[in-house]
Amino acid sequence: MYSLLGVALGASGVAGLYSCWRKMPLSGPLVVALSWLLVAASLWAWSQASGVEFGVSYALMGFSLVAWLVLLFNYEVRESKQARSAPSASVTVDSRSWGRHALLFVMTLPLAGAASIFSCVWLCSFLPGHTTDKMVLAVFLVPVVWGLAAYWAGADPRPARPALALLLAIAIPALSLYL
Repeated sequence: MYSLLGVALGASGVAGLYSCWRKMPLSGPLVVALSWLLVAASLWAWSQASGVEFGVSYALMGFSLVAWLVLLFNYEVRESKQARSAPSASVTVDSRSWGRHALLFVMTLPLAGAASIFSCVWLCSFLPGHTTDKMVLAVFLVPVVWGLAAYWAGADPRPARPALALLLAIAIPALSLYL
């Protein structure tokens, strides 16, 4: 019974949000608040039906599924516009751009990756706790630090700064860990 109530509450909440999004006659801040309240009530109903662990998952999946179905049924096929022909100009390859892009490739992939791995493992080794916990934290931090380092390497107008910093982020932890 609670499952059906969860489906009904979630679907009516999505319908209310959809009506506000499309600026239909039944819309406004009160309808938005009521719709979100219905979605929260759907979460409660699903939790009563299946337990909190599964109820939250079912409510979120149901919310997403109903939202996608509403959008799918309102899909409109439009005629494609004629693309304007771009003026064709010959592209000259500058040899300096190859070198810069090769340097950016090396900095963002192997250099930033090695720097993130070494620095995360080294910094996590100083934390209190069990070694396994430190390793798990380092595993979760490596992609984040790698992405930030790669972004910095690609965004800095002077590539020598991030290259030197990444080399130091490799050398200092490597010397500390292996010596």
